Amino acid sequence: MMRSEAVRYLIVPGWQGSGDDHWQSHWQRSLPNSTRVEQRDWLTPRREDWVAALEQQIAADPRPAILIAHSLGCITVAHLSLIHISEPTRRRGI
Repeated sequence: MMRSEAVRYLIVPGWQGSGDDHWQSHWQRSLPNSTRVEQRDWLTPRREDWVAALEQQIAADPRPAILIAHSLGCITVAHLSLIHISEPTRRRGI
């Protein structure tokens, strides 16, 4: 894995949020500059909310982000990608 302060690792869990023994949680603990996207509701996901939380987390830091997604987190990343393809003015920071 690439370890650099020039990038950050953004953990994007799926439904139920990837518990403490999940591989994403292990990676988060092992990568020095990683953060996790936190959702308001891990059990009843709403696409708009999950995509907005991901977009806000990416925009919050100017460094490039390597997204480490799993399960519904992958779908969230895909939806955010579609938004930025169809609305190029929203690409800032992503």
